[in-house]
Amino acid sequence: LEEGQADKALPILEAIQNDNEGEQHEIAYFLGWCYVLSKRWDDAARVLSPLPQFVEGDGGEESRIDRVHLAHSLLRLGQAAVNLGQFEDASRHYSKCLKVLQNKKIQLPEAKLKARYGLAMTYLMRGLHAAAIQHYELALGLCPIDNDEEMGNIYYGLCQAYVGSGNLINAKLAAEKALELHERCADRHLEGLDHNMLGYIYLKLGDYRAASDHYTEALSLAASLNGHKMIMINCASLAEVRLAEGRLEEAKRYCQRALENIDLIERKDSYLESLTYLECGKVAQAEAQQVEGEQRQRLLEEAISWFQRTQAGLSPLQAYNQVTELYGRWAEVLEQLGRYEEAIACWKSGYEALSTAKGPEL
Repeated sequence: LEEGQADKALPILEAIQNDNEGEQHEIAYFLGWCYVLSKRWDDAARVLSPLPQFVEGDGGEESRIDRVHLAHSLLRLGQAAVNLGQFEDASRHYSKCLKVLQNKKIQLPEAKLKARYGLAMTYLMRGLHAAAIQHYELALGLCPIDNDEEMGNIYYGLCQAYVGSGNLINAKLAAEKALELHERCADRHLEGLDHNMLGYIYLKLGDYRAASDHYTEALSLAASLNGHKMIMINCASLAEVRLAEGRLEEAKRYCQRALENIDLIERKDSYLESLTYLECGKVAQAEAQQVEGEQRQRLLEEAISWFQRTQAGLSPLQAYNQVTELYGRWAEVLEQLGRYEEAIACWKSGYEALSTAKGPEL
């Protein structure tokens, strides 16, 4: 496990039969570690969830070891919850991890760093941008200055938080810093994420040429890595640019290319796939504004069908910002179809989603 060889550790752990409760907890701890390395998030959450309640002790050496395991278990529970889209649960796990790490006898700087920027990301995903910025800035203070990858990851998250708060200038500076750091450590996947983020910022700034350039560079990097998920994301992003430019035929073509890549993704990601469906719905909605009569009706109905697919993917997740945008779009289309009672229900659902995000203790 220390060498990252989960495939070799897992059969050994699964073969162990033991009736001793303490040793069963130890096995569960290592199994959870295995499942996180293997990205088996449901299994990780299942075996790790019971562990925190068993940690006791009076502060002696044995208790200290237990609490080191507790900190790692909570960190991995946070990672599993994030990947399952359960951001409130992840926030609780990361917060508990940081509380355990306040004990001066437990020195786990890497775990403290990951828990801090993991917590920041959960606030970001719940639309709590001021809290996200604060925790990302705290994470910068914990990160070794020579760790380009982790420093780049923090700046990437900080960029997203600035975008959410409407501070596009700071967002651009943070994204450029993230790109510089990721280029330095030659991680092409992370470089692609940074270019995608810069594309989004320039789109918001109304510089469609620069947005297209960054999205195209991100798409090129994704294609060179045969990364179907990132190809899907960047095709959907380019569709958004073409939609903003009023080039609907090109927007439709990019949506189609994004959809073609969904079936090629090995590890399904309902969150990102749902954002692609949302983009398809936005394009159909915009196209409907260009025509009249039955064709307009058909395109509005098509938009609703895309929004329904988006809802199916997002409803199990705690991604309140995206759910709010979805219901707002859906309500607009229902109003255009004259279905006002359904539109009101959608507006209410959007408001409820936005209200569900609870402010954190800072």
